[in-house]
Amino acid sequence: MYAIRTISILGTLALCLSLSAQPASRCGSELGWRQLSAEQAAQRQRSLRTMEAWLASAETRKNELITIPVVVHIVYRTLTENISDAQVYSQMEVLNQDFRATNDNLGIVPLNFQGLISDTEIEFCLASVDPDGNPTTGITRTQTPKDNIGWSSDVHYDNKDGKDAWDTQHYLNIWVADMGSNAGGRATFPGEAPPAEDGIVIDPRFFGTIGLAADSEPYHLGRTTVHEIGHYLNLEHVWGPGAPSCDVDDFVEDTPNSSKSYLQECPQEIQFTCGSTDMYTNYLYYTDDACMAQFTPGQKNRMLATLYTVREGLRSGPGCQPIVGVAPEPQSEFRLELSPNPSDGPIQICCVSPVPDDCHWQLYAATGQYLRSGRLTPNLPAYEYWPELPPGVYFFHLQQSGRRLAKRLVIN
Repeated sequence: MYAIRTISILGTLALCLSLSAQPASRCGSELGWRQLSAEQAAQRQRSLRTMEAWLASAETRKNELITIPVVVHIVYRTLTENISDAQVYSQMEVLNQDFRATNDNLGIVPLNFQGLISDTEIEFCLASVDPDGNPTTGITRTQTPKDNIGWSSDVHYDNKDGKDAWDTQHYLNIWVADMGSNAGGRATFPGEAPPAEDGIVIDPRFFGTIGLAADSEPYHLGRTTVHEIGHYLNLEHVWGPGAPSCDVDDFVEDTPNSSKSYLQECPQEIQFTCGSTDMYTNYLYYTDDACMAQFTPGQKNRMLATLYTVREGLRSGPGCQPIVGVAPEPQSEFRLELSPNPSDGPIQICCVSPVPDDCHWQLYAATGQYLRSGRLTPNLPAYEYWPELPPGVYFFHLQQSGRRLAKRLVIN
């Protein structure tokens, strides 16, 4: 149920997916990673009340695409930790797929939760304009002499061998820095941290899908960052604050209570705790990256409540706007269009792409069963009609020149 979360003087700054040779069994947030002052605790409670009021209002349903400007601060001690721009781009791609429900592993979501897969209508871009109005790549690089600086608040400050945040009201700041064996990532909940430390920190081994991250299986698909941004936008773990227990929940109505975190697990069968089926494919569990696949409508509303109240500056910042006087790069968009969706008749399919190569598609049942496939000419709409298919949720996969997209299709 939706409720105001009570916090103690020990803050629950989320430090999640703890990783080492043998990952720890608890998230760092349960250990009281940092202490909140009385003023910070009071501010957190005020923020919660503001967000809960929005959730209770008629404004809850929004039909607006939100794009959040991101700045990635790479704070490195060794050359290995100084990850490439390409590794950063791979993480941005994962964020946009997962938050828009176009990730290619939607078919792993158990059948009883397929109807709860949510397109959050939240996207992310690397900032093109810095706080002073200058053009930027959205990536900064700072060398530090300190080991494990990502586990310390020093990472947030120039004068402590880290990197100062950009305006945290208008940019999502992501620090990519070594966290040793402590954790894979950490995030600040809304209203819980000093502005200079607001954002998320991710170990470079678990950021993106290529480069240093490629050798970090089972946390090699960029889902650590997805998980942490969930916390940044006010999502609790599915089992609720603290250790997994049936006695607490995450304040979201459509995520069943659970008493298990699924750390280092990738279940292949339906799982039960607390008298109901566990949604172990949710991004706010600790499952392996390959087994994370969904947000729910309730989680979407909770994140929107954050973006329309205490983090509303992220919607109006200049970071994603075109730079005046700089010509735009050639369009390289690749997307899949299905219309109408939901559908009770013929479906128009279009592979939008600047590349002339044919697009190949496959249709899967919600169970993951392959149904049929075909070929499309880019930018030329085609029509398909499958009257033999029963009403339900299906998944349409599209491939072209090594690129892949997936979209949920509902047939009435």
